Parts: sequence; structure tokens; C-alpha cells
Amino acid sequence: MPGKNDEEHVTVTQTLTEKDVISAAAAVKYFASPLRRRSIRTAVCLTVAVLAASTIPASLNFFGTAWIPITIASVAAAAAALIWFLQPVLEARRAEQWFRSCPLAAQPSKVTVFRDHVVLESEYEKITEYWTDFTLCAETKDIIAAGCGTERALLIVKKQGLSKEEAEQLSSFFRYAFEVRYFKISGKGGT
Repeated sequence: MPGKNDEEHVTVTQTLTEKDVISAAAAVKYFASPLRRRSIRTAVCLTVAVLAASTIPASLNFFGTAWIPITIASVAAAAAALIWFLQPVLEARRAEQWFRSCPLAAQPSKVTVFRDHVVLESEYEKITEYWTDFTLCAETKDIIAAGCGTERALLIVKKQGLSKEEAEQLSSFFRYAFEVRYFKISGKGGT
């Protein structure tokens, strides 16, 4: 006989947009691979640039020229700028391509979140996924996204239209299910 906790659920009716998918993909990717964060990559490039620049006096002293450390510092600084400005654009483009290639994701759907699984229903499909199928969960002000599921690579649940109690219950389901794999992004940024 199912207990009270097994019957508890939150149902969200939603239609995803490109903006939702871009935001969810960025939040999940931010925590899925920290070494691929643009801030980390940019910091590595700037560190290389500073280290190369710091060898300019030694290079002048020993070799009489500084073109090698200057070149390395310039290339590393340019790479840092490219990463900082282009990486978010490229990641958004990938998320848009996924959204456009998956027409079922754009369909109006009903997402029912339980303590141990989620049921996603639209006119054309019904998917049941268990939280053990996902690698991590990221929550922002507007959405909760779980990444790397078996049926959907990205499960997105919008909090729009939920009462404060429903939104808190939804968050608690995800926190309980993912525990150390649950991340919450406060404020605007995070990526």
C-alpha cells in the first residue's frame, strides 16, 4: 500500500521556449563540468599570459630577445578574451539547435513530479523517468533542470504559475532526490 509520501506530487503545465532551454542547459552545464566554465578557462589563459609576461626580463637577459614570451602572452590573452565572449554564445547556439531538433520538447506538456520520479505527458508522448537516471539537478529562480536522463537529455520544469508552497514542495522533491547532486543558483548569473 503506497504511503502518503508516494502520493505527494506537484503538477506543472508548461510550454518550453528557447530561452527556457538555453537557461536550463547553461545551469546544468555549469555544475556538470566545472573545468569547462568560462571563468575557469579564462583564468587559466590569463594565468598563462601573466606567467609568460613575467619571463620577458629573463628572456631579454639570457637570449637578447623577448618575442617568445610576448607571443605566448599575447596568444593566451587573446584566447581568454575569445573564451569569455564566445563560449556563452556557442553554448546558447547548441541549446537552440537541440531545442529545434526535438519538436516534442516544444509541445505543451504536463509534468508531474513525485518524490522518486517524474512523468512528462504531452499530446504525443508519455515519459516516466526516475531520478536515478539523471546525473544532476540545477535550480534557478525560474526553472529546475535535471541533466542526462535516459529519455530526455534535459528535463526542464518551469516554476512559473506555481504558488509559493507548490514551488517549495517542488524544490524539496528535487533536493531530496538529488541530495549532493542538487545545486541552486541564486540571483541572475552563475555561468
